[in-house]
Amino acid sequence: MIFDLIINTFVALFGVAYRWLEQNVINYVLNFVRGFEHVIVMFVAVAFLLITVYVIVNHVKRLPKSYIIEIVDVFGERVNVDSLRHSFTTYEAAKSYSQFYTNLYGKQYKFRVVGRNRIADPFIKKINTPSNET
Repeated sequence: MIFDLIINTFVALFGVAYRWLEQNVINYVLNFVRGFEHVIVMFVAVAFLLITVYVIVNHVKRLPKSYIIEIVDVFGERVNVDSLRHSFTTYEAAKSYSQFYTNLYGKQYKFRVVGRNRIADPFIKKINTPSNET
């Protein structure tokens, strides 16, 4: 009995408070927001575009500055073949040349595309070149 009285009182107070908020606060806030709905939509669109540009720029900064083709002979040693081009600026060009060299040399050499973040590549100094002196 007392519990029902407390619940009914709470429901009545909530109903009065809700009607007062709806009539005095919510209507004014909704009318204010309706006036700026185009501004809000434009703000969200510009924010989306800025976030997209930020993500793309960060992704581009992580890409290598150049690509090289590593050549490995049948013994697993890295070699330098003088007549082949090693350094490329795009991955597509390096991959295309790698496939061309693979078709050209068959199983004599293995070609692998590797990205380098430096333009001056220290890898070229470490390659074992076959000596012609016997």
